[in-house]
Amino acid sequence: MVELTADALLDDLGRRMLKRRVDALKSLPTFPESIVRINNLLAEDGPADSLQKIATLIETDPVLCARVLRLVNSAFYGVSGAIVTVFDALLMLGLDIVKGLILSTSVSDILGGRGATLDGLWEHSFGSAIAANALGKTLGISRCEEVSAAALMHDLGKMVLASQMQDEYRAVVLHAKHKAQTIRVAEQALLGVTHDEIGHWLVLRWGLPTSLAEPIARHHEPSKSLKFTDATAVVHLADLMIRAYAFGFPGDQVMPPLDDFAWKHLSMTHEKLRLAVRRMQDDLHSALANMNLISGAK
Repeated sequence: MVELTADALLDDLGRRMLKRRVDALKSLPTFPESIVRINNLLAEDGPADSLQKIATLIETDPVLCARVLRLVNSAFYGVSGAIVTVFDALLMLGLDIVKGLILSTSVSDILGGRGATLDGLWEHSFGSAIAANALGKTLGISRCEEVSAAALMHDLGKMVLASQMQDEYRAVVLHAKHKAQTIRVAEQALLGVTHDEIGHWLVLRWGLPTSLAEPIARHHEPSKSLKFTDATAVVHLADLMIRAYAFGFPGDQVMPPLDDFAWKHLSMTHEKLRLAVRRMQDDLHSALANMNLISGAK
């Protein structure tokens, strides 16, 4: 048996106390039950049979209902004012788009939207989702909407720490800046726990599927992925892609190392990367134009 040193014991106690502190926070968000139920229906076999059930569930959420109808009646689909029921919207949009919208909407609302304490973090997460979708399509990876959702949530731990432990996390960001370190290294040094660990713990607490939890937990170490290796590797690369594009602020100004395993696992080439980056640029500008944020892009 390996004996714990006093320092190791203190470190273990500190990590557990931090998790208990986060766990005890009254404002810690919970994942909406309606979203879990909709995702369960979307995952069932024979989606056509569950379309009406999904429409009924969406209609119980006024915000989500409004966003689905606004999307389908947008200029992008060219049917302004023509679609008035969620069921008809599902028929037109398709379940993949609706699932991506549901996940993105719910996560954005849970994380507090663009008003997060750590300025630029929401933009980084949003950009990572765009990058993951672009990379997934370039590589022909299935279920891109789930990979994109995982990328949107990959820095969930940072968002929780930055919003719930503002002073401590501000010190982490300053430490990373002054030491020219990644935010993850600074988190370990000052808090004894990293954002990917906190994010993993939280999504497990929410009971989210492993397809989301694993990329969040392992996006810095994709070689440790057990089941959803493609998605984890894509989220890892997407994080680096949007960092290189300098969109948003992930909490530091240091590029984390590229994991060779992820590159090889996805059979990446420089040409594939160039194609994915071009698609990411186009998709990002289109999304920002639709959100009236185009001035924030490069």
